[in-house]
Amino acid sequence: MKKKIDEAICRYGMENVFDGAIIGFSGGADSSALLHYLKDKCKNLLAVHINHMIRGEEAKRDEELCKHTCEKYGVEFKCVEIDIPSLSKERKKGLEETARDERYRVFKEILKENPQYKCIVTAHNSNDNAETILFNLARGSGINGLSGIKPVMDNVYRPLINCTRDEIIEYCSVNNIEYVTDSTNNDTDYTRNHIRHKVIPQLLEVNSGFFDSCARLSEILRQDEEYILKEAQKIVSTIKDGKIPKDTACLLDDAVLVRVLKLVSCENLEHKSVKACIQLIRSWSTGKMVNLEKGITFKIEHSYCSFIKTEETKAKAFRVNLQNGINYIDETNVIVTLNEELCDKNYVEIGSVRLNSSQIQGTLFARSKETGDSVKSKGITKKLKKVFTDLHIPSHIRPLLPIICDDLGVLAVPGIVARDKAFDKKGDLNIKIYNYGGSNEKEK
Repeated sequence: MKKKIDEAICRYGMENVFDGAIIGFSGGADSSALLHYLKDKCKNLLAVHINHMIRGEEAKRDEELCKHTCEKYGVEFKCVEIDIPSLSKERKKGLEETARDERYRVFKEILKENPQYKCIVTAHNSNDNAETILFNLARGSGINGLSGIKPVMDNVYRPLINCTRDEIIEYCSVNNIEYVTDSTNNDTDYTRNHIRHKVIPQLLEVNSGFFDSCARLSEILRQDEEYILKEAQKIVSTIKDGKIPKDTACLLDDAVLVRVLKLVSCENLEHKSVKACIQLIRSWSTGKMVNLEKGITFKIEHSYCSFIKTEETKAKAFRVNLQNGINYIDETNVIVTLNEELCDKNYVEIGSVRLNSSQIQGTLFARSKETGDSVKSKGITKKLKKVFTDLHIPSHIRPLLPIICDDLGVLAVPGIVARDKAFDKKGDLNIKIYNYGGSNEKEK
């Protein structure tokens, strides 16, 4: 294993790890083996242990072992407690994602404040790389995701990247290294653990050298990605004011164009958004546009295409109980009608829906959109924010759309979505919304 670490450090240019490093030290076999390898080689070494406050007494046990190990080795030790369950709930992210984000935040802050440390070192290994590739494959990732874990990413180094977990366990055994086992690693409710314990064993039966195969795949795809990205960066360096010339955009292959669009937009756009932009480019028609996530619009002009950042309209909060006939919403200059046609030519219809009135519970009312609004449509419960994004509803339009509700929650956004049980194409309640002058009419 030492030979593999030495080769990785040399091959991927990690030599300054020996001048000073911050090592993420969980107390598990991987980080314990890496700490043992580095303890006599690094001029300055700081072991940082993050207590995620997830596993109670078991977490305190891990912290104590890490502290004791560092005292034995004469390595500086620092423990940071972070309430990951609370942060996860607050940010509406998974525990694993939140914990990872917080670990790297802490590591980078310490690195920035302490110039004697040159890099951050983590104990990701060959097994971790294979799990990441399979996880990203299941999500439908592109080349970047299928490249797995990068050995070096900015100032984060992974010297164990070519070592298997079995090799690490053997190294710990031979060197009498004490380590802890995280009980959550066996919980197959976590996607990564399911891949580790259920999927990979099956693949090892097909190919005993599966981890080495994944390592080769990672390297090949990283090389491809780096080349394509460099070509895209060359193109972007010639683009002024974010305006991609027609001749440039139309002549680029999709592989390069995808990366050019992402670089020019300065956003990590979803695949479907980039695909929508490419479709507009291939059918080039002046004035055409598509509304993307994060308040971004992509527009085709006569001689160039570009991204436009649209500001979300700040509308006053409102709630209006709905009656048969015409209902005015003064805050947004919108009209909601129930079973009545609006004859005022100054108003343009922007959406309609039919509901079964027998399925409406309590008061029927229209209100402004609220954070967390969701609706069950076609058997799937979706956040309204996700619905609007999928349908490319411009961000500056969304606050103007009245949300039709009853006492159970969201019933419908006319013309966009409706609750399953209430929606009825032949329903007795016909709801329409109109906007003054059509100036805020959504893109069809």
